[in-house]
Amino acid sequence: MKVLVVGGTGPTGPHVVQGLLDRGHDVTLFHRGVHEPPELPEVRHIHGDPHFRETIEEALSGEQFDVVACMYGRVKTLAEWFAKRCKQFVAVGGVPSYKNVLGWTEQRPPGAVLPTREDGPLADTGGEASSFAGKVLAAEREVLGRARDGDFRGTVIRYPAIHGPRNQNPHEWMVLKRMQDRRPFMILPDGGLGILGRCGARNAAEVLLRCIDRPEAADGEAFNAADDTQYSWRQWVDVVAQAAGGHIEIASLPAELSGPVQASLIPLRDYSPQTIFDNTKAKTLLGYQEVLSAEDQIRETVAWLQETPPDVDSQIAFVDTFSYDREDTLVAAYRKAVEEVRETAGWDAPALHHPLPHPKKAGLGPDEIGR
Repeated sequence: MKVLVVGGTGPTGPHVVQGLLDRGHDVTLFHRGVHEPPELPEVRHIHGDPHFRETIEEALSGEQFDVVACMYGRVKTLAEWFAKRCKQFVAVGGVPSYKNVLGWTEQRPPGAVLPTREDGPLADTGGEASSFAGKVLAAEREVLGRARDGDFRGTVIRYPAIHGPRNQNPHEWMVLKRMQDRRPFMILPDGGLGILGRCGARNAAEVLLRCIDRPEAADGEAFNAADDTQYSWRQWVDVVAQAAGGHIEIASLPAELSGPVQASLIPLRDYSPQTIFDNTKAKTLLGYQEVLSAEDQIRETVAWLQETPPDVDSQIAFVDTFSYDREDTLVAAYRKAVEEVRETAGWDAPALHHPLPHPKKAGLGPDEIGR
């Protein structure tokens, strides 16, 4: 088939393009031409702006494609343009379409439902969605609505945080640079117990490819992209450090005191500190299977970052300032405050016992401690 990939130059794009070529498809990229990663397979490029109808029409007028894989640009506008102009339209969206992924403190109970499934509540369930989530939902509904109307076979894939080489917000670098600088610790809020739902780039690409492999099964559906294994931030730091051949201690601070660090760890402002996205639907309907484990994807990314250190100063999404003096001052002040609170108001934890009896001698009465 003739396949148009809109975007295709980010972390998942080269894997999508190569997967399409391996399947024998004729692939064309449509993007602005700003990023041309060397890992991209050799295919035809159309340079233009995929955000506005007039520029889309200017770049694509006279072109015909069987399938459009929309990974970038303004999805709603692209879906309008390609209605009745292609057989299948697969759009990459995002998990802010779910309720409480953004603005997680605004509802009770706070935070997203765990794990979050495709049939779970959406961002505007029971109230108005935030501006960003509302735009994500509007794009989804344009694609799925046109699928219902028969304008094309339409599918939405909800990406969480994507990890892998070429990421413009390389969280792994937060760990690697501190290790290179021989920092004794890294601050994490609340013991690093938060969980950022993630998907490795190769796995996200595989979900998209499976949608193209099975257009009837994918038609009118939304699918989560997610790794089979999800890590807490504390676990994730350990996995990254081990992949780099070392270790780094964790300094736990309350979230209220670790604002700059918390901001570095989340993909968007007011993003829920606990997110896990279920990928069962993709496995059931599309036959999806994980291509690379989360741990192996992290190892690949660490090796790539070590060989290709990122220019984070030029990446607006990366906000870690590596302000070590300020980190030291904050951690020292917090530990001093903890000691003062312990001296003033601390008390010993009560003894804990299993609730069921565990007698040391045979008998029908209570055990030795009265259970």
